[in-house]
Formats: sequence, C-alpha cells, structure tokens
Amino acid sequence: MKAFIIAASIVLVICALTFVSYSDYFSNNPRLAQGKGFEIRRDKLDQVLATAKAQHPLAPDAEIGALTHLIEIQLVFNQATDAEKAAGQKKADEQYDTSSRQLGDAEVKRRLEVTHMTADEVRAMLGQEMTAQASLARQLQIQVTDADAKKYFDEHPGAFDEPAKAHVRELLLLTTSDFSTSAAPPLPAAVIQSKHVLMDQLVKRIGDGENFAALARQYNEDPISKNSGGELTFIKDQIEFGDLAFSMKPGQISDALTNEDGFRIFQLIECTPAKKAEFAACAERIKNSLIGAEKKKLAPDYINRLKTEAAVEIVDPQLKQALAANEAEQAANIKKAAEAEAAAKTEANSAAQKAAEAKAFGLATTQPAAN
Repeated sequence: MKAFIIAASIVLVICALTFVSYSDYFSNNPRLAQGKGFEIRRDKLDQVLATAKAQHPLAPDAEIGALTHLIEIQLVFNQATDAEKAAGQKKADEQYDTSSRQLGDAEVKRRLEVTHMTADEVRAMLGQEMTAQASLARQLQIQVTDADAKKYFDEHPGAFDEPAKAHVRELLLLTTSDFSTSAAPPLPAAVIQSKHVLMDQLVKRIGDGENFAALARQYNEDPISKNSGGELTFIKDQIEFGDLAFSMKPGQISDALTNEDGFRIFQLIECTPAKKAEFAACAERIKNSLIGAEKKKLAPDYINRLKTEAAVEIVDPQLKQALAANEAEQAANIKKAAEAEAAAKTEANSAAQKAAEAKAFGLATTQPAAN
C-alpha cells in the first residue's frame, strides 16, 4: 500500500479530497469508498484525475493511486485537532492566494474549469491536505529538533550550498502542439512558418530599439514564464541554453534559437554567483526533510491501523478488484526484492568465506614441515 507521503506544494491541487455536497445527484455520482465519518464519490476522484491528466499522462494505476491517497488524507484529517485544522486552512489560503497571483486570473480560471472545481472547493481541499500533512507528524510522535537538523547539516557539507543562477527574460514562440511532452507532434508547417516570420520581425524590432520586456509580455508563449513577463531563473545545467546565458552580460540579448519547443530569444537580466549555505537559512528545510523521512518509515503501519479502525471499504466492484490486484502486485514486488537482497547477502557471505578459506589454505601450505 502506498504510504502517505505527498509534498505540500501547488501539486496538491491534483491530489486531495474536497467536501461532499448534499446536492450531488447520487445516482450519477456513485459512492466509491467509505469509512466511519466519510465517503468518497466519483466526482471527487474525477476532479483529481482531470487535473492530473492536465499536468502529465496518467499511469495505468492512476485511479487506484488517487483513491488510496484520498482515503489516507481523510483518515489522517479526521484525527487532527481543531487547532491543526485552523492552522492548516490558514496556510492553505495563503498558498492559494500566492499561487493565484503568480499564475494570473486567466490561468486560475482555466485550471478551475479543467477540474470542475470552485475556488472555495480548492481552498477547502488544500486545507485538508495541509492539515493532514502537519498533523501526521504529531500523530506519529515525530520530533525533530534544531540539534538534529544541525547534525545533518554538518554531516553533509556543501549539500545546501546555492549554485550560481541566471535570471533571464525570454520570448518563446511555440511550434509544438503540447509543450509538456517531447513526444507531442509539431504544429502544422504553415503555422510554424508564420511563427518563424514573426520571430524574424521581433528580432528586427528589438534591434531597432523596441523594449524587449514589453515584447516578451505581449508575445511570449512559454506556459512556464508567460505570467511572469517571460522571466526565468535557473542553474547552468537545468536548461538547454544555460551555458549561453552564463556567457552573456546583463542586458545582452541572444540570437534567435531553435529547438523542439519553438523559436526563442532571451535577455540576460543578471547572474547570481554561487553562495555558501548558512545553517540558519536552511534549518527549516532540513527539519522538514528529516520529518518526511520519518513519515516514510512510520506512516504505512499507522495508516493501515486507521483503515482497520475506520472500517474502510471500497464499494465500487471494479475499483475493489483493481485495488486487490495492485496490492498483490506490490506484495509480490516486495517479496522479490527481499529474495534478491537475501540472495545477494548469501553470495557475498559465500565469497567472503571462500576468500577466508583460500587465505587459510595458503598460509597452511607455506608453513615449513615439522621435523
């Protein structure tokens, strides 16, 4: 069974549980799973899958994985205190507002339409997710101190140093039908040709003195940087034109570049040199990482106990059968891994024993014969 380990980030929008409305048309919205104090219906699972599909192709076991996560979130949330729920909702509201400002109204509206959710539903869902994530540490009695974090920091020198970064403003004209995957087919040849002509015109306009930032805000099609006026920050090896960016001077504009994404030009804003990490600046991040590692070890048994206590049941026949098959496959994989590990240990022990015997035999044959 998958452990309850999901990072608190904007990705939470794709994997959490919202409240069940009494206005649901139950006949068209069947109950998929239930337990003491909660139920999960088809519309909630569909919301999760629709948003996930918008981000990346779905895995074959996506339904089971999403349903399992929804159940685990609800189980842990039900054990949270009122104070934890209030704190979790406050944090969720802050994150939603921050993400909305970064994405822009148009993108937020598009994402809500894709998932068939309202802003209030997303806020409530994020509140449950963040509450459960924070409360789980308390429920598992996980305590990580500053001393624990400092010890980890000292034992991993350089691990938290900040690498050199480039801050650029780009203008990308897409020639791919789907920016999220390299397997997507290109746009029609006529469209690509028209964008090639447009890029040539933009390069000339920039050369004639037009403001690059204004043109980037108007024409940039990169979904990652579009809502930030084309601005991107990255390390050298993180992006295809990293080496070029680090060789430029602030304010300098690149030549037009072509790759599978499309036609791109960019302007270097600044390069930030590498920076040695100070413990105070990364202490909270280290503590969260250590807490996450403890959750990974302790959560599976705890979640299984909560499922038993809440009498969790998958009531949809097809999902119930798929879950059983998924659990059997996971059990088989665990058994196979354990057998492989045991075989490796046996082989290593056998090799060590043979080496010891050979050494002993060699010593014995080189001893002088007794008179």
